[in-house]
Amino acid sequence: MEIKKVENCMYNNGFTLLELVLIIVILGIVSTIAMKSMQPAVEQTRLEATTQEMDMLVQAIIGDKNQVQDGIRTDFGYVGDVGSLPANLDALVTNPGYSTWDGPYIQNDFSEDTEDYKRDGWNELYTYTGGVTITSNGGGNTITKQFTQNTSDLTSNTVNGNIYDGLGAVPGANSSDVTVTIFYPDGSGSSTSSSTNPSAAGAFSFSNSIPVGNHLIRVVYSATNDTTAVYISVTPGTDSYCELRFPGGIWSGGAIFDSEQTLEYAYVSPIKQSDYPDRHFYYLTLFFKCDNNNYKTPRMI
Repeated sequence: MEIKKVENCMYNNGFTLLELVLIIVILGIVSTIAMKSMQPAVEQTRLEATTQEMDMLVQAIIGDKNQVQDGIRTDFGYVGDVGSLPANLDALVTNPGYSTWDGPYIQNDFSEDTEDYKRDGWNELYTYTGGVTITSNGGGNTITKQFTQNTSDLTSNTVNGNIYDGLGAVPGANSSDVTVTIFYPDGSGSSTSSSTNPSAAGAFSFSNSIPVGNHLIRVVYSATNDTTAVYISVTPGTDSYCELRFPGGIWSGGAIFDSEQTLEYAYVSPIKQSDYPDRHFYYLTLFFKCDNNNYKTPRMI
């Protein structure tokens, strides 16, 4: 008799098949409602992740303008090293065979997924074919990131400059003996250079041919075999300018001072030479005063 009571108790505390079905249905309804309420938040997270990753891809291509050292921009990305836009996103991680390539320019978030950087928040591949836009078509909406107006803003800029001696004199009739050369990546994986002679007034220009980046400009005066050089930072869509000065007075009769000038004061300012990181270089700027008490233009030697 006692055993029967226990069995009846167990049976009465259990669930019938109908009750189990009802519970499953209720749980399904609750889960569906929860998922629908969470969907906007999930979509927003995917959108934000996609936007951030597209910004990272842009920086990998053209560099980060906020990376500055000693007042000089230091990061120009893939274009700054190669001189052209990448043909595809693979070139940001895998060297296409270029000697000037210095990547990878972007890192994968997940090492087990080698194409993670090429997929948006919906796991769809970005659309990029070597132009100035990256597109995401995931989530039913098109997101486009345009990082410059024209390709030429990145690959075909103008560099202007002037050449003087230490006293501020221009080459004049000696201009044909002065050669100005700029070195830059050629866009096909190698380095190249362009050369020109300045005008008699010392002006020179390399028009619509220079990619963004930090490039060396070297000037040689063949008559005395003197050389001076400087790095110029070429930024997108701008005309960049620099001045180069030979030491002393090679076009001013060779004298640093003349009889009508008195050295009033001088100061020294450091300059950056990337070719010699372990050495220090300085400009010596001299302020002269004439007999009529008028100051002459500061001279940098």
